[in-house]
Amino acid sequence: MDRVNQLFDRRYLNFFKKWWLDVDKINFFLIISIMFFGLMMIASASPAIAKRIEVDKFFFLKKQLIFAFVALLMLVAISLLDHDKIKILALVGLGVSVLLLLLVLIRGVEIKGAKRWVSLFGFALQPSEFAKTFFIVVNAFLLQRFSAENWRIKYGISATLLLSIACLLLLQPDFGMTLTFTVLWAAQLFVYGLPVMLIITLGCFAVVGGIGAYLTFPHVEDRINRFLDSGEKNYQVERSIDAFVNGSFFGTGPGNGVVKKYIPDAHTDFIFAVIGEEFGVLSCIFLLLVFVYFITRIVKYALDEDDMFSYLALCGLMMQFAMQVMVNVGVSMSLLPTKGMTLPFISYGGSSMVSMSICFGLILAFTKKKYHRDVDYGNIKLI
Repeated sequence: MDRVNQLFDRRYLNFFKKWWLDVDKINFFLIISIMFFGLMMIASASPAIAKRIEVDKFFFLKKQLIFAFVALLMLVAISLLDHDKIKILALVGLGVSVLLLLLVLIRGVEIKGAKRWVSLFGFALQPSEFAKTFFIVVNAFLLQRFSAENWRIKYGISATLLLSIACLLLLQPDFGMTLTFTVLWAAQLFVYGLPVMLIITLGCFAVVGGIGAYLTFPHVEDRINRFLDSGEKNYQVERSIDAFVNGSFFGTGPGNGVVKKYIPDAHTDFIFAVIGEEFGVLSCIFLLLVFVYFITRIVKYALDEDDMFSYLALCGLMMQFAMQVMVNVGVSMSLLPTKGMTLPFISYGGSSMVSMSICFGLILAFTKKKYHRDVDYGNIKLI
C-alpha cells in the first residue's frame, strides 16, 4: 500500500511540475493578485449593501470566496487542456449555454424588466456570460475549419450562430449583451482578414440596429437618455463621479469611503468608483496599467501564433476582457451609457467570476506551450 501511495505521489508531483513549467507564470500570478484585490474590495464595499438589504455583514464576501475558489479550480483545470479538448469543451459549453438561454425565457428571474438570470441549485446564473466565452472559441474553430474556397459556408455558419444567440438575447431583452456578441464576432472576422468594405457594411447594419433598439426597447432608450441628459435618474453615475473627487490622488483609505452607502451597485457595476474613493486616482491608473499590460501580453502571444485557431481564439478572448474593463470603467466615469458589466475578477458576481476564469483558463491553455521544455521531471526543482 505504501508503494502505491509513493507511486501516486510521484506521478502527481511530476504532473504538477509539468503544469508549472508549461503555464505562463506571470499571467497566472497576475490573475491571483487581481482576484485577491477583488476580495479585499468586496470586503470593503459590500457591508453597506448587506446592511441595506438586512443580511449578514459579510454575506457577499462569503459567497464571493466560494465563487473565487471554484473559479480558481476551473482556471487551473482548463489551462491543462490541449487544443482538441478545448474544442470539445467549447462546443459542449456553448450548447449547454444556449439551452440555459432558452430556459431563461421560460422560467428566468425578471430583474428591472428583463429576464437574464436562471436559478439552478440555489445559485442564480447568467447564461449569456458563459455563452460569450464559448462562442468566441467556437467561432474561431469555424473560421479555421473551412478553407478559403468554402467562404460562403464558413461565414454563413458563423453568422447564423451569431444571429441565433442574438435572437435569444433580444427576447430577454438584453441589447447590451447582443451588442457585445456582435462586436466580438466582428473583431474576430476583422483579424481573420475580412474585406474592409464588408466590415464597413456590417458597421452600417450595426448602426441601423442600434437606432432600432433605441426606438424599440424602453430600457435602451432610458439608458441613452440618462447618459445624454444628466439629472435625478443618473443618480449612480453622479455619485460615482463624486467618489473620484472625494478620493483625489491618494484616496481616503481602505474602508473609509462613503459612496458605497449610496450606490446600490457599489459592489458590482460601480466598484471602480469605490476603488477611486478609497485608494485614489493614482491607484486606479495603476490598476488600469496592470490591465493594459495583461492585454498587451495576450496580443503578443496571438501575433506570435502560427496556428489560426489559437490566433483567432486569443484575439477574441483578449477582446472580451478588454471590452469588459473599458465598459465598466467608462460607465463609472460617465464616459459611456450605463451597462451592467462587471470589472473582471474584482466586482461581486459568481457568473462573472467563473466565466472570466474560463476565459483566462483558455488563454493559459493556448499560451502554455510557449513555456514547454523537454526536461527530466525526476531531477528538476520547482521555482
